Amino acid sequence: MRHPCLSGMALAGIFACGQLAFAQPMIIAPTQATQQTSTTGMVGLTANQTARLNVLNLNRVSTAMPALANCTVGLQFFDGKNNMVKGAVVSNLAPQTATSFDLKRADVTSATSTRAEIRGVVVINPTPAAAGTAAATGFCTVMTTLEIIDDLTGGTVVLTSDTRVVGSLLAMPLTAGKAR
Repeated sequence: MRHPCLSGMALAGIFACGQLAFAQPMIIAPTQATQQTSTTGMVGLTANQTARLNVLNLNRVSTAMPALANCTVGLQFFDGKNNMVKGAVVSNLAPQTATSFDLKRADVTSATSTRAEIRGVVVINPTPAAAGTAAATGFCTVMTTLEIIDDLTGGTVVLTSDTRVVGSLLAMPLTAGKAR
């Protein structure tokens, strides 16, 4: 036969532990950085237009949580034949900040007509060879938009935020090391 006080004490202990669990948020730091590539669909680019690839780091800014590791993104434009036209790497993209990367129609030399079909590609944690340095990898989630801007008026003619993940995810250790 159980003693009623022991049952009550056990319940009080469970309740107290439960309160502590709710009072202290659990912080789970990612153990691996992930290389992820996403692409927009194809859009047309003509004379007097600029394509702008925008990326926003969606990581939260919080003093209660430890800072997440470096967010490095590769920004690229490809033509309709999957040739990279232009690319850049942005290191240390801070949480809740954005960056953009532009492509003028004149930069697309592979197009034979006045209209060039292009798409934007974003690579989270690009390989060190693509980055040109042994940049530290980290964990970040980004939101991507691609817009076509009329150079004469400065107005946005086309805007899309529809992206698709390309291929599969590649796990990478979070520690920064020398390029191999």
